[in-house]
Amino acid sequence: KLSHISSVPPRALPMKSFLLCSALSVLLASAFMLDDVCHGKYTDQASCDKDPKCTWCKAGAVPSSCLEKANANKLPPGVFVCDSKSQEVDHDADGAGPPPFWEKEKTARWVVHNATYGVLSTISVHLNGTAFGNVQSFVDGALTESTGTPYFYVSEMDASQQDIAQNPTVSFTVSEAEIGYCAAKGYDPEDPRCAKVVLSGKIVEVTDTAESAKFKTALFDRHPPMKSWPPSHNWKIKKLVISDIWMLDMFGGASIITPEKYYNATL
Repeated sequence: KLSHISSVPPRALPMKSFLLCSALSVLLASAFMLDDVCHGKYTDQASCDKDPKCTWCKAGAVPSSCLEKANANKLPPGVFVCDSKSQEVDHDADGAGPPPFWEKEKTARWVVHNATYGVLSTISVHLNGTAFGNVQSFVDGALTESTGTPYFYVSEMDASQQDIAQNPTVSFTVSEAEIGYCAAKGYDPEDPRCAKVVLSGKIVEVTDTAESAKFKTALFDRHPPMKSWPPSHNWKIKKLVISDIWMLDMFGGASIITPEKYYNATL
């Protein structure tokens, strides 16, 4: 994928790939410059580097320019050389902002851990097989623990669960937009830079007592109103057993991530 090619040092690429890499570099830099405060403020290296929020970046494919350190962090390191890059994050209260876009598996894990709801898509038994999307709260663990697996607190009275009873195969979509990152950067939720992750697989009920108790606690901690939901609904803990992962988090096309690499990533 183009986004992967951009992270390879130019000297390691054959000429055609190098040209493709250079073209993508122009696209990436131009995209960041559109809303980059430092780019519009400074035109020389000395002035740029004096601002603690900015850094001077050089690349063979595009003119040198001043960029916010947050944007410099997201540029392919094999193509761009910046004087300094921020070790800070610019929006997340827990100090755990999104990883660089070329770290695909880690980015997917970050989005899934920090999101608290998504859209659960099923094959509807009420609509004669039509796809049916339903907003669903979830966690992948406590705030201090990311497992990568979505867990749900659900009732069989819910339309989605009735679909799942007939066909447990689903897709679950989560977006960086709901975390607040995209709004902070001025990205529309449909912007490729606003990461969206689609997890596909099968929903299963959690029958292990310890596992069920653990994630019920995590769900209640991150979704406090759940504690007062009526017990007559016979709530259950269920989880998504992931088989496929699709993610779009940058220009150049979507990434297909294997569950193995996804679960091996650490935050």
